[in-house]
Amino acid sequence: MSWNSSFIDELKMQLNIVDVIGREVDIRKSGANYKGLCPFHNEKTPSFMVNEEKQIFNCFGCGEKGDVIKFVQRYYNLSFMEAVEKLCDEYGIKKPANMSSKADIDYSKYYQINAKAGRFFYSQLTSRNNVGLEYFKQRGLSNDTIRKFGLGYAPNSFRALTDYLKSENIPEEDILKLGLANKGKNGLYDKFRNRIVFPIINTRNKVIGFGARAIGDSIPKYLNSSESEVFIKKNNLFGLNLTNKEILDEDRAIIVEGYMDLISLYQHGIKNVAATLGTALTDNQAKLITRYTKNILLSYDSDSAGISAAIRGIDVLNNAGAKVRILILKEGEDPDDFIRKSGKTEFNKLVDNAIPATDFKLEIAKRGFSLDNKDDVLLYIERVIPILQSLGPIEQDIYIKKIAEEYNVSENAIGMSVRTDTDKPNRSGNSLFIKRERNTPLNIDVKLEISFIFLILYNRAYLKRIEEDGIQFHTDIANKILSFIQASNMDKEKLDLALICKNLDPDDENLLLRYNDSIHIGPDDEAFYKATLTAYMIKKYKEEKTEVLNSLAVAEVMKQSQDMKILGSRLIELDILINELLEENHV
Repeated sequence: MSWNSSFIDELKMQLNIVDVIGREVDIRKSGANYKGLCPFHNEKTPSFMVNEEKQIFNCFGCGEKGDVIKFVQRYYNLSFMEAVEKLCDEYGIKKPANMSSKADIDYSKYYQINAKAGRFFYSQLTSRNNVGLEYFKQRGLSNDTIRKFGLGYAPNSFRALTDYLKSENIPEEDILKLGLANKGKNGLYDKFRNRIVFPIINTRNKVIGFGARAIGDSIPKYLNSSESEVFIKKNNLFGLNLTNKEILDEDRAIIVEGYMDLISLYQHGIKNVAATLGTALTDNQAKLITRYTKNILLSYDSDSAGISAAIRGIDVLNNAGAKVRILILKEGEDPDDFIRKSGKTEFNKLVDNAIPATDFKLEIAKRGFSLDNKDDVLLYIERVIPILQSLGPIEQDIYIKKIAEEYNVSENAIGMSVRTDTDKPNRSGNSLFIKRERNTPLNIDVKLEISFIFLILYNRAYLKRIEEDGIQFHTDIANKILSFIQASNMDKEKLDLALICKNLDPDDENLLLRYNDSIHIGPDDEAFYKATLTAYMIKKYKEEKTEVLNSLAVAEVMKQSQDMKILGSRLIELDILINELLEENHV
């Protein structure tokens, strides 16, 4: 029995080796490392080193070395699995519901398959003229940059990559598992077609997945590899395999949103950069980047969506112990636009003038107010109270004094509001946004996803239907059960509720059984599926509506009329979609 390798990577991401070893060994900061007396042999002069950036230990006296799990194994005389369990228990990290029964899974084969796919895409881009190469050239990329990042092109064909991988004796099962193809009525077909391709490479220089951008008006504009044994999107940052040394050397990282933002900056000599794979910054990404430096600059697009992402990213990075500053671009610009138009010297001026995260939040909060008007000043101060409440006491005192002086308001009055107005629900300082909890899904989320699970157990054909209809699970319990079902080769008679329960921890088993009592498929499983799908889509559209309202709130205070028009149109579209579903199904 063994733990899934992706879970091991995530576990190590959540731990800091300095903290773990420091509980048992007296280690002191010494240059880039921590130094102490080795716990594995007798010595009087410290030769035991711990490197926080690389998350490894090394004793130059006895030769013991390894990662955080190896230290716990060696120090407590435990097996690998016992060490993992000890770390999970002591640091409150939830273990997987079940351990893999495939102890001999060779994860290196997945890296090799992805590498073959990457070479195929690169060859398709560079061996002949094509729209992909034309796109990169129009964006100003050199041949050296294309080679450095291994950029590629997925031809406008349904079987080009699939046929190539099969000619290399890659099993269909593995091609599907890595999300390089989908399965239709006539067999496998390529997932990426007529798209430029960005290989996603981890800090161990392994190809773990791909991001692909449509050429033309295809939907979706960006498409990523499915999550797999080797690719968990939230745990990785694009480009960090190439840029981590520069980040260490400069003790500062610039985080951007897009692939092209990072690549353009890199080509122009700004190399201490990482990109968030086109998604909101995650806790694990923040933990990853702060291994290299605590000094972070966020350089997101200057539109309302970019500002929203920056405000959310500030809190994620603060929670990881980072010191965050914001790089300000002109309205409508992104880092790629700026560096190509203005060059490295001008970009470095923006870096030097980056403002502290709190100043950025306070500046955004001003928009929409006329601050020479006393009434607007009062409304502005009301708006920034949650921002001030999110600060530590020293920083809070500095900003209270600053606001008081700027607007001729009593420090005591602001301080009293900050310290007494503690019953407000929003404590993150993101007072521009509608609050929506994500960490604890509502019961309806769990019930909908468990309903789909029960349909799959009733008839395995629903597994394909769910994939074709674009249904994605977001609750832990549904994802655990779905992973178990997908990994199983059993037929539907053998794959039943009892077997699922055996592979869940007690809490999840009790939760599943509780929903089993309240979910009834009935005699018409197709009708039940359609009703569940309708409820799922309505929930999905409502969630998107909340996101649009968030962005619209920012666009309004920034007076970005074009963004307001686009967002307003989408809001109308979502209302129409929701109403159509309600009317069609008499919900």
